[in-house]
Amino acid sequence: MIVLPFLGAILLVRRGKGGFRVIGIGALGFILSQVGHLPFNQFLLLPGLRRAGVDLAAQAGGSLWVLALAAGLSAGLFEELARYLVFRFWLRGQKDEYLPWKYGIGHGGIEAILTGLLVLYTLVQVLALGNEGVLGGFPADQASLIRSQLETYWAVPWQEALLGAWERVSALLFHLGASVFVYKSVSERNLLWLGLAIVGHTALNGFALIAVSQISLFLVELLLFAFALAWVAWAWLVRPRFAHQEDLKPPPPQPSLSVRQITTEQIEESRYE
Repeated sequence: MIVLPFLGAILLVRRGKGGFRVIGIGALGFILSQVGHLPFNQFLLLPGLRRAGVDLAAQAGGSLWVLALAAGLSAGLFEELARYLVFRFWLRGQKDEYLPWKYGIGHGGIEAILTGLLVLYTLVQVLALGNEGVLGGFPADQASLIRSQLETYWAVPWQEALLGAWERVSALLFHLGASVFVYKSVSERNLLWLGLAIVGHTALNGFALIAVSQISLFLVELLLFAFALAWVAWAWLVRPRFAHQEDLKPPPPQPSLSVRQITTEQIEESRYE
């Protein structure tokens, strides 16, 4: 989760213009989108769904579908509109075919890194609490609960523990493709590409929320990965292409040929007798 975004950034930083600056703007764009997204979900979306009679704990049925659609659309609107505004105003007028890929690796990469840091923090806590000397400082009932949680943590098969990292790979691929579509929307002044990014984001998040309670986690991640691969391949095929700076340089000046006027006297003098 942490290493992959850095590797992607290193591969892209030497391409096109902007370097790490565009990658950093992508990371900041994701963070700014969450400043609005998370409070909206917490204080408006979820309470509104609850008041409308939607069961937020539903594992199947209509409530689950409504929750999946609402949550997916919320994520799609906040993240893709933030992406659009950055391309439209912050990175305005920059014509570079590598720019959306750099922005995407920053946007999706910071999400993967932050998630990875949370996983690492959890691991550190588990290792620390696994020490009986540490548990001795808790009341007996709390220590018993902690032991139960630790047993649950270590009981997860290693292949299932790695599914979270696999999911970040799929999400990173999706963000690369979405950045291309949104950049295409701005550069070509066609909002249909922005709409496509929002619909794709909604579908991906909504499907994950529904499928996780219906089929095996491995199959869920496999389908998400297949979708992300198709998504980024489509983005690659329709990506905006711009002439490179070296292609726009004027051709070098051609040598001029001067014509010398030859007189009759010079012709007469050149005769060979």
